[in-house]
This record gives sequence, structure tokens and C-alpha cells, in this order.
Amino acid sequence: MMIEMLKRSIRCWLLVAAALLPLAGIARAQEEQEEEADIQNVLLTFHLVEADGFTGDDPEIRDVVTELRKLFNFQGYRLLATAVFNVGLAHTATTPSGYLDGAGSQRIAPVDFDGPLNLRAELSSRRLASTVRAKVILTEAITRTPNPILGRPEPLPLLEATATFSDGQRMVLGTPRRSADEPVLILIVTSRIDPVL
Repeated sequence: MMIEMLKRSIRCWLLVAAALLPLAGIARAQEEQEEEADIQNVLLTFHLVEADGFTGDDPEIRDVVTELRKLFNFQGYRLLATAVFNVGLAHTATTPSGYLDGAGSQRIAPVDFDGPLNLRAELSSRRLASTVRAKVILTEAITRTPNPILGRPEPLPLLEATATFSDGQRMVLGTPRRSADEPVLILIVTSRIDPVL
């Protein structure tokens, strides 16, 4: 009698374990899918900063200036413009297999600067990755150099750089000084991957 009850008890536990095992597997698979989801959206915040020619304290970039002073040896920094854009990533006909891409652009008008600028970001990410690769291009909006092939002016590039971002990462991109009287421009880029908008 005792052996019979023990056998029933063991069978009952085996049936419960067999019923719960698939549920545990489903929960684990859902957790893995959440961790390895495609990047859908990237929110980029750009701060265009002028180095030198300004010795005051710009309160809008106070937190960044401390880091800039560790990297560069300029007298001062001031914020010229801020741009924010949200870039959606998707697979298109021109996207390589296993990748997602997207682009965003904006015209900015920096304070006390010689004309507007165009800011463009071209983004790509591998599927199921947690980082995004961004090509950032800053050009003059007013064209001054003629293109000999097309016979019309093309914008002058001020900055072109490619960097890989993770969520919340901040990158500092700089332009070389083209002449003694031109300011050095620094572009600080902060990324938020799949932000809650």
C-alpha cells in the first residue's frame, strides 16, 4: 500500500514537471528574443561647439567642457547649435543582407557663424546587434566650390567621421583648423538606442 502511494506521488510530480517544462522553455525563449531584438530607432543629439575665441563659461555645455579640456588645449568653448533627430532603421532593397539602415539630416543655423550648415547622419546596424554605426557629415549649406564634372557648386565638407555607438554613448568629433582666422568646430554626438519617446 505504501509503495503504491509512493509510485502515484512520483507519477504526479513527473506529470507536473512535464507540464511546466515547456512553459519554462517558452519564457526563456521570450527573454532571449527581448535581449536580441533588432534596433528600431536611434535618437541622436548633436551639440556643435566652437573651440577658442570664447573665454566665458557657457552654462549649456558646462558638463561637456570638463571632458573637452581633458582632450584639447583650447582657451574656451561655446555652444553654437543643437540638433536632435530620430532615425528609424529598417531593411530595404538596397540594404545588405543581415543589416538595417536609415538616415536623417537637418539644416542648422549656428549662432554668429558665416551661414547655415547641413548635418547628416547615415546609420546601419547588424540584425540582433546592440550597437549602431553612424557616418556623420557636416557641410556648409552655401555652396562655394564648383564641381568641374557637373558644372555647379557643391557644399564644402567641414567634418566627415564614422563611429560605432552603443546606447547612451557620447562621441566627440572635431574639424581641423583650415585657416588661422577660422574656428575649430567640435561636434558632440550622443546616441539613445530605441528610446521611449
